[in-house]
Amino acid sequence: MLIAAILGLVGLILIYVEFFVPGGVLGVLGALCIIIGLIFSFSKESSLVLFFVYLAAMFLLLALTVRLALWSIKKNKRKNGYYLQDDQEGYVASSFDKELVGKMGKALTSLRPSGHVRVEDKVYQAVAQSGYINKGSRVKIIGGEGARFIVKEESE
Repeated sequence: MLIAAILGLVGLILIYVEFFVPGGVLGVLGALCIIIGLIFSFSKESSLVLFFVYLAAMFLLLALTVRLALWSIKKNKRKNGYYLQDDQEGYVASSFDKELVGKMGKALTSLRPSGHVRVEDKVYQAVAQSGYINKGSRVKIIGGEGARFIVKEESE
């Protein structure tokens, strides 16, 4: 039972350290130590009651370990830590050029439903509003979504 307890404690320590060191290897090793400790406990103990006590203790200690690690992360606000402490102010996602809405262009690829269009001698990503648009068709930009334009086919 002593070996099972030592394996369980080593597993809990490895899982705790995993919260502060990225990669996942320590967490997997910690889980394996706990599982091997459970198997060792079950195979070496003649009493089923001691096995279930050990199992319940491991679940309780695992929950406490995770809670302690999360509390430590929240409390420790290091400037050079792995975890972001501040909001990401100033981040701007890419967006389409609103000045091109209403302009005419030409489909460089078939839009099924997405592809590329040429507008004012520049190539842009586009998505068809509905259906398919064949290569070489005239298209009109009617809006945008992210960095892509939404286009519809225009009859000549």
